[in-house]
Amino acid sequence: MRCARLRTRGHSFVVSYQVLARKWRPQTFDAVVGQDAITRTLRNALASGRVAHAYLFAGPRGVGKTTTARLLARALLCPERKGDTACGTCAACRDVNVSVDVIEIDGASNRGIEEIRTLRENVKYAPSRGRYKVYIIDEVHQLTEPAFNALLKTLEEPPAHVVFVLATTDPRDIPATVLSRVQRFDFRPIAPDALVATLQDILTKEKIPFDPAALPTVVRAAEGSLRDALSLLDTAIAYGNGRLEAETTASLLGTTAPADVRAFATALVGCETAPALEAIDRAARDGEDLAAFTRDVVELLRRALVLKAAPTAKLADVSHTEGNDLRRLGEPATLDELLYVLRAFLDADEAMRESPHPRVELEMATVRATRRPAPPALEDILKRVDDAAQRLRQGGGASSPVASATQTTLLADDPRPRPAADVPRPAAVRAEPVPPRPAAPTTPRASSPDRAVAPADPDLAVAWQRVVDEVNRKKPMLGGMLAQVVPGALINGTLTLVLTGTGFHREMLTDAANKDLLTQLVRRNVAGAERIEVAMQGEGDAGPSGHPAVKAAKEIFQGEVVAVRPRLPEGEGQ
Repeated sequence: MRCARLRTRGHSFVVSYQVLARKWRPQTFDAVVGQDAITRTLRNALASGRVAHAYLFAGPRGVGKTTTARLLARALLCPERKGDTACGTCAACRDVNVSVDVIEIDGASNRGIEEIRTLRENVKYAPSRGRYKVYIIDEVHQLTEPAFNALLKTLEEPPAHVVFVLATTDPRDIPATVLSRVQRFDFRPIAPDALVATLQDILTKEKIPFDPAALPTVVRAAEGSLRDALSLLDTAIAYGNGRLEAETTASLLGTTAPADVRAFATALVGCETAPALEAIDRAARDGEDLAAFTRDVVELLRRALVLKAAPTAKLADVSHTEGNDLRRLGEPATLDELLYVLRAFLDADEAMRESPHPRVELEMATVRATRRPAPPALEDILKRVDDAAQRLRQGGGASSPVASATQTTLLADDPRPRPAADVPRPAAVRAEPVPPRPAAPTTPRASSPDRAVAPADPDLAVAWQRVVDEVNRKKPMLGGMLAQVVPGALINGTLTLVLTGTGFHREMLTDAANKDLLTQLVRRNVAGAERIEVAMQGEGDAGPSGHPAVKAAKEIFQGEVVAVRPRLPEGEGQ
């Protein structure tokens, strides 16, 4: 621990505090967190005497690259070392940080060829104490290309007493000629559970009172870096006046408290729109990062989904109490509903990064999640399908040769056009005259898509023009495609859009994002319309989409036909 003497207006006092990141820097290989494979390899090399002449430590900031390099240098310089660990008590171990045999070079400020020439001149001098001289070059990727070229020969065949340790956060900028001359170790971001355990151990040894719920907030902000986590911990303790609390930590980092995130997720799962929107408004007024808030919600929903799908699963970063809370969070919803809500917020997280109005994207996802369609029970769906099949059988559709041929075409034939000779014709099995059927009463029928050239309802035409104008303002490309579209019939809340373009136009119109936009604008401008359906001009009741079974299925499942494929013969594709 270092002390500094400050003088203010004739008074002097001693400041003896050392930040946690420096005070708790690992002093042994065992204390290095989250890099077990690397420390094990180095310790085995030290124990067997198979120490390489050059190493490259690559990885993100604050994960132990420089610390591991210093531990390796200490072990190499220690004359009392037995096996793989320095003794820690000899003069070489105590003075390793100021030893002339351990040279630390900052690659950012010593990046030119002149500095490397100086290094080449100095490596030939023997170490002042011990058997090795260790050069640690930090941020080595910032060296210039001539500097790398000057280092190549020395790096390939250094004197027997020299060991190079290169550290970098961006190994992609290092020439391949250098990479081929070193042993490379890739340091990984430290796992959240390992970071939490390390912070708990340090806080306990420092005798600082802390709220365990505050540690996940610090760990998420650290992004896998132990040094960042300890720096944030120092700041949070000072902000909390010697204590670490969840609310004060969240306020300091500009994030939402875990309890508020859980309350928001509970409102989402429970379809409570008003409390969920109020939580977003409160977070925005308090200056919290809405993007971080969304990521926290996604992570919480992910855990709830995992425990809903696998109730006995054990997550590494979730305690037993938190696991029970997550299971209770997912109880009111089905697995499909949790999937729907999680997908809505994953899409919102992606949209918020590009949208000039991220709050609007978040609120739209919230409304979509809380007003999600209720999934019908499987028994109810099967019952409705059976009822539809019963109605079809009672309607006598099977006795008609034309209907039978249509059903055969729907279920078994290739939907592509075929030569006239291949078109199935009703077989004339019996020559008995068919008794004439009574004429059905004439009822108004929705115009068939192949005859829909212009909307019959002038009010519908005016409303559709408003939809087109709004689409042109928001998505000009999509608006240009709407010139190929004419609004057809509006039946049971479904507005049929008749498309005269190509299959490409249909794919664009049925794209999820484009269809959602059109549906929203149609609901807003066309009275009575709740959904849209796209039909190509020429598709009539004689095609597969007009078959009674298909119509019944579309009505039951509130869906639409997106493709018609031939049924494979028996035994194929199995």
